[in-house]
Amino acid sequence: MAEILADNKKQNYRIVQITDSHLFADRKTIFDGLNTFDTLCDVVNLVIKQQKNIDLILCTGDLAQDTSIQAYHNFVDALAPLSAPQLWLPGNHDIRSRMQQSLDQNSIHLKRSAQLGNWRIIMLNSNVEGHVYGLLDQKELADLDLELADSERNGSHVLVCVHHNCLPVQAAWLQQHCLKNADELFSVLDQYSHVRGILYGHIHQEFESSRNDVKIMAAPSTCIQFHPTNDNFTIDNAQPGYRWLNLGADGTIESGVERVSGKSYNIDFSSTGY
Repeated sequence: MAEILADNKKQNYRIVQITDSHLFADRKTIFDGLNTFDTLCDVVNLVIKQQKNIDLILCTGDLAQDTSIQAYHNFVDALAPLSAPQLWLPGNHDIRSRMQQSLDQNSIHLKRSAQLGNWRIIMLNSNVEGHVYGLLDQKELADLDLELADSERNGSHVLVCVHHNCLPVQAAWLQQHCLKNADELFSVLDQYSHVRGILYGHIHQEFESSRNDVKIMAAPSTCIQFHPTNDNFTIDNAQPGYRWLNLGADGTIESGVERVSGKSYNIDFSSTGY
């Protein structure tokens, strides 16, 4: 069922999460004061400097802003220096069929799941085309249940990835656009004791919490960051960044966030939305 990326069950695995790049077909396009292709490249260069022997890159949605096929080609080009397999999932600004069109037909990028030793990585699609909020439809939840049952039989630890946040944020405007049926997601996950983590993007900020001993994490965007507490749309002054994870053979997750430093960006802090 899962794509086998590695089979050494005694090994720890290094993962990088890159999310919310909001690329355009034209690489010179400015978005809230930033050239999002350039900031993505800055983050990729930071990853190259800091991370060695990456086993997997998780790209957790809103890769494109204009939903163009060329924007996804631009994303592929930006990440090309990172010689590790990638798994993608769509965010609310993405169209999955266009993501697929930008990839080779034999690509694993949009696979449902992958196996790294004794870790199963499960990718969920919370995209509802035409809407900002997220929803996992009944097939998505049923497929998740099948993956969890299969990984339990295999004795695997599980990391679940989705675009929309399943735990609330403080910013009222952003919480309107959360995963609307997080309760249904948790009702499936709570049946299995081998789920170790949930990873998402969407909220353009560092986030880390836990629920029932499951680690729940989000990463900064590779472009603009959202202020974590303001109730109205507000851009934060934090730098673009990424999240790294170390998946232990014993089921533990170590993780942290790294951000670009030493660069000044012309962010449009007066922006009232996007």
